Amino acid sequence: MKAMTAAEAKARAVALAGADDFGASGFEEGLERALAAFPRLPLKPEVMIAAMDRIVQDLANRLRIEQWYAAHPEIEAQAVEGPILVCGLPRTGTTATVGMLALDPRFRFPRMWEMNQPVPPPRLGEEADDPRAVAYREAIKAHSHASQHIADPDGPEEDMVGLAPLDMHAYHGAFPMPDDFVDWWTSADFASTYAYHRRVLSLLQSERPPHLWLLKGPVHLFQLEAFAAEYPDTKFVWTHRDPASVIPSVSSLQYTLHSARCVEGALDKAAAGPKALAFWARGMKRALAARDRLGEHRFIDVWNRDVVARPVETFAGLYDRLGFDFTPQLEADVADYNRRNAQGAFGEHRYTAEEYGLTNEAIREAFADYCTRFDV
Repeated sequence: MKAMTAAEAKARAVALAGADDFGASGFEEGLERALAAFPRLPLKPEVMIAAMDRIVQDLANRLRIEQWYAAHPEIEAQAVEGPILVCGLPRTGTTATVGMLALDPRFRFPRMWEMNQPVPPPRLGEEADDPRAVAYREAIKAHSHASQHIADPDGPEEDMVGLAPLDMHAYHGAFPMPDDFVDWWTSADFASTYAYHRRVLSLLQSERPPHLWLLKGPVHLFQLEAFAAEYPDTKFVWTHRDPASVIPSVSSLQYTLHSARCVEGALDKAAAGPKALAFWARGMKRALAARDRLGEHRFIDVWNRDVVARPVETFAGLYDRLGFDFTPQLEADVADYNRRNAQGAFGEHRYTAEEYGLTNEAIREAFADYCTRFDV
């Protein structure tokens, strides 16, 4: 497939959306870098076509968002409250932690179906029959890999997966992106990305309160200071687990995703682990430095071992730190969530560090400062 240029991608998006105002600048470099990176990947032809179509769709969504704002300028005045951001390395219990917090009706959280198609914003009381939600529920049923990742079509999803692409700052973790793209992404300026992130949250909450947002995403570790600059009232809930358990699991999940998208024989399984290790060790180094500068008072730590062993007590402590009331109803809901999503309930995710070119010792050495600081 011939590489698509930025001008061609924009033209296709304009034709799709019937509008030509992309809003604030900041997305252009990311668009050009993604379009230059994808043709160098060993993707199946149909996957390459789908990836280009997704970029065009993201640009078209941006156009539709700007159209909606032009017609509804009152949205500009709405405050985005919080947010509470669940961060931490992937596979440290971020999904379970945000899933249990999402049981609390005080929170508004992003669903993938509304991030994929944010216009028109969802309406309170109409979501059960919203065609976007219905279609996404069916897709989850057909393609769920629950032994690797708990999927709830109406539950909270990673906001950066759904919202960063609108500013062309997605890290595209489902693809084996080239090193130069990863290097750019990890050092990029995310000010415009989080500004647009807020713009989309304002739109999504406009007809569907509440306005106190609950967000989750491991990749935020790379940009905690940029996030805090946009959202100065943020409270960070940081989940912790031994990296020797985390990185092989991440490697396995990413290798599964990459293998499904690439031509057979194009990937080296033993190289997947070192690449994942280098990426997340870099993210952790940046996150620890950012935490030191932001101040300990902004962070609440949650250990995965506690969430697994004594979830109710752990969440009671978390709520105390957040300054919220942990009601009897929430206590019962948290206990029920854990019964339904107990370890092994959806099958077992099997892998070893060695099959992905890793050793526990090398992983812990790469995360030595983190392991010592948080006793993992």
